[in-house]
Order: sequence, then structure tokens, then C-alpha cells
Amino acid sequence: MVNLSNDLTPKKMRKNILHLAWPAALRMFLQSIVGIVDIIMVGSIGAHALATVDISNRFVFITVGVLSSLTIGATALVARFKGAKDEEQVEKVIIQSLLTGAILSILIAVLGFVFAKPILNLMMILMDEVDPYILNNGNIYLKIVFTSMLFALPTLMFNSILQGLGDMRTPLYIMVTTNIINVVGNYIFIFGIGPIPEMGVAGAAIGTGLGRLVGFLLAGYVLLSKKTLIKVSFNSGKWKIDWKILKEILHIGLPASIEELVRRGSQIIYTILVAGLGTITIAANAVVMNINSLPIMLGFGFGLASTTLVGQSLGANKKKLAEAYGKQTTIVALFLMILISIPMFIWVEFIIRLYTNNVEVISMSKPVVRLIIVAQPLYGIFLVLAGALRGAGDTRYTMITTIIGNLGGRILSSLFFGYVLNLGLMGFWLGMVLDIGSRTVLIFFRFLSKKWQKIYEQRENTKTIFTK
Repeated sequence: MVNLSNDLTPKKMRKNILHLAWPAALRMFLQSIVGIVDIIMVGSIGAHALATVDISNRFVFITVGVLSSLTIGATALVARFKGAKDEEQVEKVIIQSLLTGAILSILIAVLGFVFAKPILNLMMILMDEVDPYILNNGNIYLKIVFTSMLFALPTLMFNSILQGLGDMRTPLYIMVTTNIINVVGNYIFIFGIGPIPEMGVAGAAIGTGLGRLVGFLLAGYVLLSKKTLIKVSFNSGKWKIDWKILKEILHIGLPASIEELVRRGSQIIYTILVAGLGTITIAANAVVMNINSLPIMLGFGFGLASTTLVGQSLGANKKKLAEAYGKQTTIVALFLMILISIPMFIWVEFIIRLYTNNVEVISMSKPVVRLIIVAQPLYGIFLVLAGALRGAGDTRYTMITTIIGNLGGRILSSLFFGYVLNLGLMGFWLGMVLDIGSRTVLIFFRFLSKKWQKIYEQRENTKTIFTK
């Protein structure tokens, strides 16, 4: 449970923030590290393998991102009712969230498996000629990864519920175990050990699926063993769709999902545009994206903590405390992101060489990586304040800022810099920086306006809506 006492000094608040945020930040950070290790392993096979996994993952990321954002509705409501000490409503939200996760996981797995090859053809539509290596190996990769969504989404929903309750450590432990299995599985199946043959790109997908399966089993064990803050009855009468509760979860989660759909969708368009410049550019972009993810995950972790802190503070009817937690979380996250960005900027070439020895890829990606590292602390501000607004249920505004930033900043400016000015990959990432800058300014002034507190007040009737 978050510390909601009235005598909190800034120093005590920062201590509480770090206590809550470090497991979430470390979990996201480790998730990023595993993605980096995966790409390093695949990159050792060659530029074509690296390009295959990058193109395939663009669509996987949009799916996971959209569904992860949907869980924000569960996190915000659980945090709100936990802060209000309304355990009955907490249980109702938990049950509906778990049911939703199970149903959506089946739907996504089936659709992804069936449409794997058309997805890859779409991603390479601007190429003069579709790369057969990417098409064939990517098709296998996507079918395996989408099948593993049967385990991934319920685990994401389980973790989001724990976050709303203020338990950031259990999701961390699950993620650590999942990541270890993922990395070990990738090494075994990508390169082959003993009787297990070398599987290359397909092996990377198997390692990912194995990790997700283990994470799902661990989440199920924790839930059934009751060694968690989640307290639910397994009475069959409670485990059915309740449209009133589901509507409230979607009211908060759906705008966040649309926001993520726009963000990830713009990345799909972005990747298609990059693919039109050739396989080497795709590989260089994959390197930049992965290095970029390292500090971003730290920001995402503090954003999750901000959602819980603000949500529980508002649930306890402490608006000033919610605002103070939002500000202090931003300060701490900004400091840490600057701290991690400095060594990354200095040793950028060393980091890139962990991915590839291809001279063209290194030359193309080096200045781009430095550009995006400079912009990362700014993005940290956005992630934390957006998390604060989500904790208040103000997800529509964050959705609007993402639409403006991605369509106006990322896509249009990327086309201008990348194609019109012929700056190539650097031009695309200049567009990304404009996107980050515009969204940060918009979200910063929204937080200062305190309109998110009024939106919470308007939704205050959710404490009784489920029983009407």
C-alpha cells in the first residue's frame, strides 16, 4: 500500500517513490536488456536475420503495446478503490480484468497466426522486391510469437493488477524468471546445443514463447497460492462478464490503447518507410531502436509508479498529495535518465558494436543513436506525467497528445527530413525528436492545469456504479 500520510516531506516522498518505482523500473529495464540480448544474438547471424526480426517485431510490438495499455484501466481502478479502502470493488475489477485478458489472448493468437505472411508483405510494400529471406523466416517467427500471446496477455493483466495494489516486486520476480528462460532458450534454439539443431530466427521466437509460458505459469501459481495482495473468490458465480465493470475499465483503458495503437501504428508506417531504403538501413534502425529502448524503459517504470501513486492518492481524496507525487516522481526519473544517458552518449560506438560488426550499419547508426540519447530525458518527463494523468483517469488527453505528436511530429516530419531533404535514417529520427518534444510540452501544461483532478471528480460515481 502506498504511503498516503499527511506529513510527507519531499525527501520522504522521494524515498516512497523509489521504494515503489525501482521494482517497476528494473522490470522494464530488464525487459529491454533481454530484447537487446535477443537482437545481439540474432545480429550475429547476419544483417538479413537482424532485419527479419526487426520487421516482424514491429507488428508484435504494436499488439503487445495496445493490449498492455488496455491494462491501464485495471491498474487505475484497482489503485483508486484500494486508496478508498473499498475491497469489494477491488475484487470485482480484478475478476473482470483477468477474464478480459484471457478472452483477448485467444483472439490475438488466432488472428496473428492466420495473418502472419500478409503482415510481412505489408511491411515490405515499399521495397523494389520483397526479400524472400525476411518473408519466409519472418512468417515462422510471427506464427510462433503470436501463439505465445496466449500466455503473455494474461500475465500482463495479472501484473497490472498488482501494480494498482502497490505490489511492484512480484511482477519483477516474474519478469526476471521469464527473462532468464527467454535468454537461455534463445541461445539454445538460435545456435543449437547438443541434439537441438541450430534454428536461427525461428529459435529466437521459440525462446520468447518459452519465457512467456513460464511467466504465465508463475503468475497462475502466485494467484492460486494466495501469496499476493490479490484476494479473490473463485466462486463460479462471480466469474462471468459484468458489463458495468468492463465499461468502466474500458473507459480508462481504451483511450490508452488507442494512444498506443497510434504510437505503434506510426512506428509501423515509419518502419515501412525505412524498409524502402534497403536492408542495411533496416538493420541500422533495429540497432538504434534497441539502444533507444534502454533509458525509455526506465521512464516507463517510473510512469507505472506515477499511475499507482496518483491513483491511490486521489482514491484517498488527497489531491495535493497526488499532485506532489506527480512532481516528485518526475524529478527523480529525470535525474536518473540524465545519469544513464551520459555514459551511453560517450561510449556509443562500443554499444553499437555489441550488435554488429557491419561497418555500414555502425556508420549509419552512430550519429542517430547520439541524437536520440540527448532527447531521452525529455521523453522521461512525458512518460511520468502521462502516468500521473492515467492514474486520475485522464487517458483521453494523453491519447490526443500522442495523435498530434505522432502524426504531426513523427510521420510528416520524418517524410520531410528523410525523403524530401534526403537525410535518410537521420531524418526519420529527427522526426521522432519533434514528436517527443511536442508531446512533452502538451502533457506538461496539462498537468500544471490540474484539469486531470476535475476529470477524476467527474468519475467519482464509479465507486457506486457497479452496484446500481
